Amino acid sequence: MTRRSIPTACLRIILLIGLASTGAEAAGSSASQPTSPAAPLCKSLYKKKAIPTKTLQTMIRSHERWVEYRGSPNAKRLELCQANLIHAALSGANLERADLEDAVLRQANLSQVTLAQASLAGADFSKATLEDSNLSGADLRRARLVGANLSRAIGDEAVLFDAALTGATLRESVFERAQFESADLTSADLTDGNFVEAYFYGATLKGAVLVNADLTGVDLRRTILTNANLSRANLQGALLDHAQLEQAQLVEADLESAYLDETNLRAANLKSAILRGTDMRYASLPGANLRDADLEGANLEEAVLVKTNAPTAKLRMAILYRAVLDEVSFQGAHLNRAVLIGARGSHANFVNSDLSEIYAPKSTFQHARFNKADLSSANFVGADLRGSNFSHSNLTQTNLREANLQDATFEEADLSGARFDSADLGRANFKSAILLSVTGLTQAQLNVACVDSQTKLPPELRRPAPCSPVKKRE
Repeated sequence: MTRRSIPTACLRIILLIGLASTGAEAAGSSASQPTSPAAPLCKSLYKKKAIPTKTLQTMIRSHERWVEYRGSPNAKRLELCQANLIHAALSGANLERADLEDAVLRQANLSQVTLAQASLAGADFSKATLEDSNLSGADLRRARLVGANLSRAIGDEAVLFDAALTGATLRESVFERAQFESADLTSADLTDGNFVEAYFYGATLKGAVLVNADLTGVDLRRTILTNANLSRANLQGALLDHAQLEQAQLVEADLESAYLDETNLRAANLKSAILRGTDMRYASLPGANLRDADLEGANLEEAVLVKTNAPTAKLRMAILYRAVLDEVSFQGAHLNRAVLIGARGSHANFVNSDLSEIYAPKSTFQHARFNKADLSSANFVGADLRGSNFSHSNLTQTNLREANLQDATFEEADLSGARFDSADLGRANFKSAILLSVTGLTQAQLNVACVDSQTKLPPELRRPAPCSPVKKRE
């Protein structure tokens, strides 16, 4: 029996019918889907044109009647999108809800003007005067306010996405909950301004002045604040994650409970700043000034504080887990009960510091200076303290079990009640030190250390021969 095949012509007819039906279904499907509305076009009669002064005044009066009562005769909304209003005198006018999108208002006088909820997207206000104006809820997306004067302006909940405010003046202005995402405020003056809970995500504030500004709860994540002046600013609870604050001035700034995760604070000045309970994990602070700063309870996990200057700083109960403290100066600082697990600080300065009850197991502090410091009840289990200086310090009840103390100096230090189980005391200097009531100290450990006739030893241990240069070299 032979197999019969379908003729080629029949196959072509079937395929054409199938394609036609598929195309019809696709057309029907696309027709049933709604199309996105196109952006409204500017239909102003004065598009890219200048407006005679009398005509403009008439239009403003008509708009003011429209604001008061839209059903009023001769009342009409002001619609001047893309209009040429350079040098326009609009002081004191009520332009609430007016349409001035993409209008050119360079050097215009808009002092005491009301632009609440006005459509101002893309408008050019360069060097315009907007003192004491009301911009509450206004749409200022992509607007240009370069060099504009907005002193004492009110812009609560205004939208300024991608706006250009380079060199603008916003002294004593109020922009609570305003949206400044990706805006450019380079060299802007925001002194004494109120920006509570404003949104500055990704904005540029390089060289901006925010002295005494209220930035409570503000979102400054990923902002550029290089060389900005935030002295005495209120940044309580602010979000500054990944922000660039290199060489910024934060003298006496209040950053309590703020978030500075991975923030760049290189060479920043935080003298007398309040940083209690701040989240500064992975923050970068090389060369920063933290003199007299209050960091009680701050989280500095894996933060980098190389060559940071923090004398008399308060770090009680601060978390410095695996922090990098090379050449840091904590002279006279308060680190009572701080957590320094795995921290490292080569040549760190802790002279006259309060390090009582610190928890620093597995930490590395080679050639650090702990002279005259209070290290009572400190935990240095397994720590590397080679070459460090503990002269005249208080190490009572300190746990030095398994610590590496080679070449460390404990001259005239009080180590009463300290633990030395399995500690390496090779060439450690205990001249005139108090070693009474210590535990875990063996004769073998003492024999490789350096003592003198003034060293106070436990009664069960005998005094080894005095250290000689040969012994030190060995």
